[in-house]
Parts: sequence; C-alpha cells; structure tokens
Amino acid sequence: MNRYYEFFYNMSDEEWEKFAVEVLRCVGFQICTMPAYGTDGGKDFIVSNPAKFIVSCKHYIGSGNHVGQDDEKNISDRLLQFGVTGFIGFYSTGITTGLQNRLDAICKNGNYSYMIFDAQKIIQIMQYMDTKVLQSYGLYPHKYYMNVSEDEYKPLKCMICGRDILTDENIPNSLVGVAQYKDGTYEYAYGCKPCFINIKLHYNAHLEMEQALHLRQLQGWEDMVDEWIKDDKLLLNEKFYKHRNKFLNRVRQRQLPQTDGNWYGIDF
Repeated sequence: MNRYYEFFYNMSDEEWEKFAVEVLRCVGFQICTMPAYGTDGGKDFIVSNPAKFIVSCKHYIGSGNHVGQDDEKNISDRLLQFGVTGFIGFYSTGITTGLQNRLDAICKNGNYSYMIFDAQKIIQIMQYMDTKVLQSYGLYPHKYYMNVSEDEYKPLKCMICGRDILTDENIPNSLVGVAQYKDGTYEYAYGCKPCFINIKLHYNAHLEMEQALHLRQLQGWEDMVDEWIKDDKLLLNEKFYKHRNKFLNRVRQRQLPQTDGNWYGIDF
C-alpha cells in the first residue's frame, strides 16, 4: 500500500466526509451544507459551482470493494428530493461498470450531470491543497518532511548567526531574500528573521522558508529573482550564485512531495 492509500485507509468514515469538503472546496465548489451524520436520506452534503450537486461519500478502501449500484440506491429520487441538478461520488475506491452505466442513463434521461472523485483523482488534487489541512488528516506524522538520512543531511546556516535554518524549530522563523550591500551590490541572502531586521531587501520582498519547502513556491520565487536581475540590472556580489546554489541544493533536503499540498493552498 503506497503512502497515499495508507493516508486514506487511516481515515474514519466521518473523517473521509470532512476530507471531501476540503477537497471539493479546493477545486472551486461552494459548500452549501456540511456533512450530516446518522440517517441523512442518502445526502452527505450539498455543494454548488453554481449548479447544485448532492455529494455521496463512500469509504471502502478497507475492503477494497468498488462502489456499485447496491451502494448508491435511489439516486434519481435523491436528486429530486434535495433539488439538485448533479451527483458527486467521493470514493476512496473506484466504481463498478454497473454504477457508471446507471449514472450515465440518469444523466441522459433527466438532464443531470455527475462527477466521480476516486483515489487517483483526489491524489492529483491534493498537490493544490493547503499542506496544513493534509497534515491535520495525518498525511505524515511530522510537521516537516525529510528527504535524506541523518548521515547525509547538510545544514543550511544563517548567513549572520550561523544557526541551521532547516531544523524544525528554525524553519518557521527563517527567510530568503536579495539583500543590498552599502556598496550597491546585491547578495542572495538567507537566515533567521531576527537577524534580517536591519538588512535591506530588494523591494522589501522575501520568501518564507516554509514557502521554500514547496517546489512551486520556490520556482516562482526564483523566476522573480531572475526578473529582478534582468529588468532592474542588479549589480551582483561575486558570491551571489554560490550562495544561491547552496540554498537551492540544501533546501531540497526538506522539500515536500508535490502531492503533499501547497503553502496555504496558494500557487506562487
């Protein structure tokens, strides 16, 4: 079982429904009603975009069974009862051919639509979600990820005080920026936030170390730095690229897999 299926497997049915809310919100649905527990008439919750959809959550990853016709009864009646025009199946496994044919027929004959969110589709969406949300459901046990063994790890020291800014306790309090020296040259600089209080950064801009742990955030930052160098004709310190390469190489040791979400669910 891969780590993502294990992530799903460890959720209770109630957590699976709450997780469905987060996933659908991430892809742009408005949440009209929250999941109801107990006897809910076949309605887990309702979303809109702006058409309204009834969402049915089935969490069968423990048994490995696909969701079939017997698991989704009276779909047409439920669509009418709750006044929606679409059906969403949020499943930790796939669906049977029988259920797919049934949904196709309902949509063809009744002018409805449906969407199926299975494990593979959900995993793809996870890369755009807030990492902290995924952590709250137990994607990985530690706050920050480690890609290398303890023996292979190389610290990334603050350029002012020498603290390792890639340790768990220092990551939230560290940053990287393009610093301006008094002689007018620019340096690629990184370190602890308190150490940078009196450092002049280009455009007063910086990248949080927590952002740098997300590949898309780091790539966006690097593209912006390249634009500054070109458009603003920055005069670079002789060690600029040495420090830049050191930062990029060492931050990879703690970068998250892309499917483990994004910084607050935001692309750079």
